[in-house]
Amino acid sequence: MSLIEFILIITSVVYALAIAQILSGISRLVQTEESIRWFFPHIVWIVILFISAPLTWWAGWEFRAVEWTFLKYLYTFSTPTFLFFSATLVVPQSTEGHELDLEKHFFNVRRPMLWSFFIAMLTQMYGGTVLAGEEIWSVYRIDDVAVLLGILAGALTTNKRLHAALSIWIMTYFVIVIGTQLWVPPESLSVLRN
Repeated sequence: MSLIEFILIITSVVYALAIAQILSGISRLVQTEESIRWFFPHIVWIVILFISAPLTWWAGWEFRAVEWTFLKYLYTFSTPTFLFFSATLVVPQSTEGHELDLEKHFFNVRRPMLWSFFIAMLTQMYGGTVLAGEEIWSVYRIDDVAVLLGILAGALTTNKRLHAALSIWIMTYFVIVIGTQLWVPPESLSVLRN
C-alpha cells in the first residue's frame, strides 16, 4: 500500500460519513408524515454538499506524488472534516412533532454550515499551494476566490433572493468548473484555456 492510499483511507471514511449524513437526512424528509415547507436554496445546498464530497475526495489523488508529513496529512484531513460538519447541519435531525420549515432551518444553521463549508473549500482549493508548492495566485484562482466570496456572502446575509442566486451560482461552479477540471483530460483543458 502506498502512502497516498494509506492517507486516503481515513479521508474516504469521513467523506463517506458526510454523504451518509445527507442521504439519511433526505430519507427522513421523504418518510416524514409532517408537512414540509420547502426552500429552494436549501435544496440546492443539499445537492452542493452532496456532490462536493466525491469531487473533493477524487481531487485528493492529484497529491499522490507529494512528500507527505504529518502536518500535510492534518491539512488534508481538514477538508473532509469541515465538509462533514456542514453535512450534519444541512438537513434537520428531527422531522417529527411539528411542521418542518426548511427555510427556517436553513437560516438557523446557515452561518456554521457555510463557514464550515468555506473552510473546507479554502483548504481544498489551496491544497496544491500548501502540499505541492503551487503558486498561491494565478488567473485560474479567480473562479476559486469568487466562489469563496459567494460562500462568505451567504454566511453573512439573510436575503432570500441573494441566497437563491448564490446557491445556483455555486452549484454551476461545481458542475462546470470543477467537473471539467476533474473529468476532462488535462491536455484537453490546456487546449480549452488557450
